[in-house]
Amino acid sequence: MPPIKDLCRLLLTTALSNRRISEALHISPTTAMRYRNRLTELEWDWLRVSALDEASLDRLLNTPGKSAFVHTFVEPDWSQVHVELQKRGVTVTLLHEEYAIGLDAGVLSLSEFRRRLARYQRTRGLVMRQIHRPGECLFLDFSGVRPWLTDPATGEITPVELFVAVLGASRKTFACAVPSQKLPDWIAANVKALEHFGGVATFLVPDNLKAAVTSHKRGEGAVINPTYAECAVHYDTLVLPTRVRRPKDKAAVELGVKIVQRWVLARLRHRTFTTLSDLNRAISELLATLNDKPMRGVGGKSRNQLFVEIDAPALKPLPVEPYGYADWQIGVRVGQDYHIRWNEQYYSVPHTLVGSVVNLKATAAMVAVFHRDRRVALHARSSVPGFVSTLPEHRPKAHQHYADDQPAAVLAWAQSAGGAVAQFLQQHIAHHRRPALSLQAGRGLQRLAREYDMERLQAACQRALQLHAHGISSVTSILQRNLDKTALATDVSDITTPAHEHVRGADYYAT
Repeated sequence: MPPIKDLCRLLLTTALSNRRISEALHISPTTAMRYRNRLTELEWDWLRVSALDEASLDRLLNTPGKSAFVHTFVEPDWSQVHVELQKRGVTVTLLHEEYAIGLDAGVLSLSEFRRRLARYQRTRGLVMRQIHRPGECLFLDFSGVRPWLTDPATGEITPVELFVAVLGASRKTFACAVPSQKLPDWIAANVKALEHFGGVATFLVPDNLKAAVTSHKRGEGAVINPTYAECAVHYDTLVLPTRVRRPKDKAAVELGVKIVQRWVLARLRHRTFTTLSDLNRAISELLATLNDKPMRGVGGKSRNQLFVEIDAPALKPLPVEPYGYADWQIGVRVGQDYHIRWNEQYYSVPHTLVGSVVNLKATAAMVAVFHRDRRVALHARSSVPGFVSTLPEHRPKAHQHYADDQPAAVLAWAQSAGGAVAQFLQQHIAHHRRPALSLQAGRGLQRLAREYDMERLQAACQRALQLHAHGISSVTSILQRNLDKTALATDVSDITTPAHEHVRGADYYAT
C-alpha cells in the first residue's frame, strides 16, 4: 500500500479516474474509490489533508477495528505462457496445471487463468496513441549518445551525460550536459529543466534509472528515491516512472532524445570543449533554434509557439526557492547510545527512540533525523571523522547530570574548597598529565567530601601531599583508617631506630 497522503493528493488535486490512480500507485481501483468516497463524505480538501501525517490520516480515514482482507494471486509470466501455447499439443488446461504445481495459495482458477490470458493476448501488437494534456507530463531521460570534454593539457577525452526533458503536449525540449547519472547530477538537471520551462508539470515521468527509482518491489511497483521524492514534493509535483522495459511509455522523450542527438550533438561533433559550461552554452544555442523550428502536422507551429499556447498556462508556478540537494538514508535503527551514524560522524536523537527506525536527511550544512515523517533532531553537519554531536535534551536525566559535571566545573569546585584539596588536585594534574584521569580524581574528591566532611578531606589531602602520594586511592585510604586525625612526623630526629646488630650506623659511612 503506498502512502495514504500520496493517494489523497491524487484524488483531491487531479482529475484522474480511480482506475488511472490505481495503476499509478499499484493499488486496487476499489481502494481508490473507497478513499475518494471517504474524503467526499468528510468534505475534506487537500489543504486540510496536507497538514496531517500518515498515522493521523490512517486513523481518521479508516474505520477503527475494520480490517481489509485482500486476496492476492500469483501471476504467471504471460509472455512465456503465450509462447508455450504456440507449441503443438499444448493446451490452456495443461499450462494451468503446470502453473499450479508447487503453489499452496494464491492460485488462479482455470476460468480466471483463461480470462487473464485472453486479456494479455488482446494487448499484443497494439500501439496506443497517447494524448498528453497541457502541463500534465514532463518526460525525462538521458541520451545513450554522450558528448565529451577534452583536457587541454593532455588531450584526454572524458565522456559526460546528456540530460533531455520534453513536455508532452507542446514537445518543447530542454537538454544539458552533466558529469554523470548520479543522484546529485540528476537532481541538478531536473531543477535546471523546471527553471527553463518556468513552471512545474503535474507529473515527472523519468525512466527507471537508479537516481530516480531505487527498486521495483513485487506487488508494490516502483520505489522512488527518497531524495528525488522530496524534490518532487518541494515543487508540488508527482513522480510517475515508466514501466520497466516499456520504451513506448515515454515515446515523447525517446523521440526528443533522438532529435537532440541529430540537431545538437551531430552539429557539435567537430567542436572541442574543455569545460562543462562551454558545452552547455553551445547546447543552449542550438536548442533555441530547435524549439523555434516549425513542425509538420501542427500547422507549421514551433515548439515554443505551442508551449506558449498550450503548456505554459497549465504549468504550476515555481516555488520561491529552488530545491536544495539533500542525501537521505532510510531505515536506520537507533542504537543503545541513542546516536545514529552518517558517513563517519555520529548524531544524537531523543533517547526514547532507542531501537526505533528513523530516516536521515543530510544537506551541505545540516543533518536532520525524522521518525514517522516528524523531525526529531537537527544537527550542524561536520566533516571531521569520528565527530560526535550530542544535544543535551536528547540524554536521559542521569546522563545529563553526569555530562554537566565537566572538568571546568570540577576544577572550580576544588578552587572554591581551597587549601590542601586544591593543591592535591593541581598536583594530580601536573603529575599524571591525563585530563580524563584527573577529572575522575576530582569527582572522587567530591564524593569523599559528601561521604566525610570537608575538614577531614582537607586533612587527608594535606597528609597525602606530605607523603607525595598522587592517587585518589591514597586519600581514600587515609580517611578510611582515620590517619587524617593523627599528626605525621616531619623531623627525622623524631624517628628513633632501635639498636640492632645488622645496623651499621653513622660511623661506618663516615669511614
